Parts: sequence; C-alpha cells; structure tokens
Amino acid sequence: MKTIAITNDDGYTEGVRILLDFAKGLGNAYAIIPNRQRSAVSTSMTLHKPMRLYEVEKDIYTLSGTPADCAGFAISCDEFQKPDVIFSGINWGDNAGIGPLFGSGTIGACWQAATYDTPAVAFSLQVKERMGWMKKENWGQPEKIKAAMARAWKEIEPQLKEWSFFIVNMPSPEKLDDAKIVFTNKVQRRRYKIMVEKRKDPYGHPYYWLGGGERPVEDGTDFYEVLKNGNIAITRINVQGLFRK
Repeated sequence: MKTIAITNDDGYTEGVRILLDFAKGLGNAYAIIPNRQRSAVSTSMTLHKPMRLYEVEKDIYTLSGTPADCAGFAISCDEFQKPDVIFSGINWGDNAGIGPLFGSGTIGACWQAATYDTPAVAFSLQVKERMGWMKKENWGQPEKIKAAMARAWKEIEPQLKEWSFFIVNMPSPEKLDDAKIVFTNKVQRRRYKIMVEKRKDPYGHPYYWLGGGERPVEDGTDFYEVLKNGNIAITRINVQGLFRK
C-alpha cells in the first residue's frame, strides 16, 4: 500500500478532508497543511524562524510554514512515514496556466516534492465564488469530486516517476459527471493581469493592494479545457528534463 502525504495552500478547509478521505481509500494517508492561508507563495520556505506543528484532528496536522515546508516536512521528518507520493489540494479555484505553474503554493509543494525524488499530484477545482473556501457547504458534493479524482488518478498512477509531478484541474462540480480526462501541456500563457489599487490609511498615508484580473481564455489550453469544455485537464511536469543534457 502506498503512503500518501497531503498538503495545500488554503489551510484547514473541507478540501483537505475530501482529499484525505480519497487518499485513505488508496493507502495510508495523513495531512500536513499550513496553519493559515498561503496562496501564491510558490516554493518559498521558512528558513529564518522556528515552525510549530499541531494535530488538529486525526491524521491532520497544521504547520506554521508554507506548502513547500509541509511537503519537505513530510519527506524529511522522522516523526512521519515517508510518503511514496504527495497530493496537494484540493485547491479552491483552478491552477491552470503558466502563472499558477510558478506562483501557486499548491503547485509549489509539488515542485518541492519532485526535487526530493517524490512524485506529486496537485488537485484544483474550478469555482465561481472566489472567496468561499472556508465554508463547508460551498464544496458541493464530495463524492462527485472524489469520483473525478479517482478517474484522474487511474490515468496518472501508472505514469508516476521521480522528478515529476502532475497538475489536475477539475471543472466546477456541476460539470464533473460529464467531464472527460484530457492530457495537455499547452498551458495558458497569460492567465491574469496585474491590478494595483492605491488607497489611503486613516492617517492619509498611501498603501497599495495588489490583485489580479482575468484575461481572455486562450483556445486549446488547459484553462480552455476546464472552463469552456468542462473537462479535467492534466498536465505533466518533468523536472528532470530541466537539467538533462
């Protein structure tokens, strides 16, 4: 039986429970997640201060670090069984496109795992309400989500290798029943536009709020498959190919 370690970048959400329940159906599983929301931190690590670990419920631990910290902790800490594979997610919102590939904390955990010889899979769910990840009822039908992940995993498992990971982007829950599995390495080039909003604090001093606006969907890309075709888009990243002669 495989040992599966789970992490994410949204923290303690229903998505973790759904993914953990799914993973326990495949083997031994536990979750080490950030103790707070850590979206868009990529592969950053906590090297300048101590971290604290707490068990918040059976087999779910929070760590005062980043998703990459959590992945490294699972792989390297003797207090946990070393995973054969790391699952990251379920992210609230898809991670399609080149921006999330390098910026997402969910995917950052997979980069970290792959560089330490542990294959990984990042699961993300396309949603309409951008800020609803903390409410259990917003996660729709967990069994439908787990069934979609099972179909993706059936395709991915035979291809698992060291120095590689997979990005699985699922459409919104109401589209999952009819969703097809599509492997594509054509990722959307420009997913978001950077938006800078200038505001003033109560003392009149300026501060800036950085955000991102949606860009048009590019035909034939991973984002197109998820949003327009309602399919499950899977992208394989071969880290070893980056340094092969």
